[in-house]
Amino acid sequence: MLAKESKNVNIKKIIEYGLYLLVFLLPWQTRWIIRAGEINGGYNEYLTISLYGIDILLFIVILLYCYIAIKRNYSKFQTISDIQYLITWLFIAVLELFAFISIFFADDKILALYRYGVLLLGIGLFWLVVSVRYNKVKLIWSLLAGIFLQASLGIWQFLTQSDFACKWLGMAIHNQAELGVSVIEAIGAGGVGERWLRAYGGLDHPNILGGVLVVGLLLVIGLLFKYGGFKNKILDIRYWKLKFNNRYLLFISYFLFFTSLFFTFSRGAWMALIVGVMLILFLTIFKKDLIKQKEILKIILFFGILVFILASQFRPLLESRLSNNSRLEVKSNIERVESLTVAKDLIKKNWLTGAGIGNYALALKKQEPNQPSWYYQPVHNVFLLIWIEIGLLGLLGYLGLLGYLTWFGFKNNQYLSLPILSALVIMMLVDHWLWSLHFGILFFWLIAGLIAKEKSPDKI
Repeated sequence: MLAKESKNVNIKKIIEYGLYLLVFLLPWQTRWIIRAGEINGGYNEYLTISLYGIDILLFIVILLYCYIAIKRNYSKFQTISDIQYLITWLFIAVLELFAFISIFFADDKILALYRYGVLLLGIGLFWLVVSVRYNKVKLIWSLLAGIFLQASLGIWQFLTQSDFACKWLGMAIHNQAELGVSVIEAIGAGGVGERWLRAYGGLDHPNILGGVLVVGLLLVIGLLFKYGGFKNKILDIRYWKLKFNNRYLLFISYFLFFTSLFFTFSRGAWMALIVGVMLILFLTIFKKDLIKQKEILKIILFFGILVFILASQFRPLLESRLSNNSRLEVKSNIERVESLTVAKDLIKKNWLTGAGIGNYALALKKQEPNQPSWYYQPVHNVFLLIWIEIGLLGLLGYLGLLGYLTWFGFKNNQYLSLPILSALVIMMLVDHWLWSLHFGILFFWLIAGLIAKEKSPDKI
């Protein structure tokens, strides 16, 4: 009997620390490409089928948790928090059901089945985060440690204007002289455009790194709140030592995250951070929390000083990025407007059943058959993309989940839930990676799980 209990305890520890390891490794895109996506003779990432290293780890942790869960007899849902937990899963079930149905309407059913599998993995990660017993602060620190490496790599890439490829880390090389690489074009002497490589980190695009850094910065603020109070353990020197060390690490992280975010030159991520920080300030004022008001004002002051220093050093690049007159910015804006127009036409054709999860590029090819391969990329709006791929009812399930998580945070007086969700929604409105890419899907479900964790019943 004791041996059996000891075995269960060991498995629980493996699950807990496996979860910490998983969120730390999540940004690294190590993968085996099973089928390279191809369209009109060129490579297309959105049609590619891959097995990621993180998938194997996630699948193992889910299996171990299933093994432990089967050993337990769960009581019926009785408390309010359990009802909330069920409602959350109801919206997820609607989303999952219509994603599955969309497979039958897809042109490439194998691709749709693969993307449905990635969605299930994301939902599995959500299940682990809301159900497994673990130290939430440790999990956040693990995530921040992974983001710390990405931020450091992004700063190095921008300052050295160089990059390297590493298949074991899932990194491709980015050369600012090549077309298709995300750059900023600053007009130099004689009107010649100087191309500057934006910070990628180990991710697929600077906008993705920017979005991850925004969430990281908001989590840092949450931990600074945690270590900024003076309510308990005033006479315990060990408490003050731990508190000082943690705040020191957090301010270093804040500096690196913000600097790397600046070097991504991601306007959507910048806007998301501003909205998130302003919402935190509003919540502290609304709740009349003077301690946290002082803390967030210090952070905003630090934010302003960093903006001044970085903007003064890289003024031509910043002006180019914020201007609508430079060649690359005009081209980018035109492409985004055109993609929204095309998306509206695709919605009319697939508004109910969808064109198939992961099949946006193929639906676009039907409408625009003679374009180069790079043209076939998702519309820069998650909600329109979901509508086109899995239909209106699937979109309603996704919106219901976001709405319910928002209500969750408001009802339970959480300082970070609303700002993080607001930041994610801002990025969803101007980009597609939180639905179209493997990393974005898992990252969304991880953050959703952390928000829902506050009122979810622990199963183990």
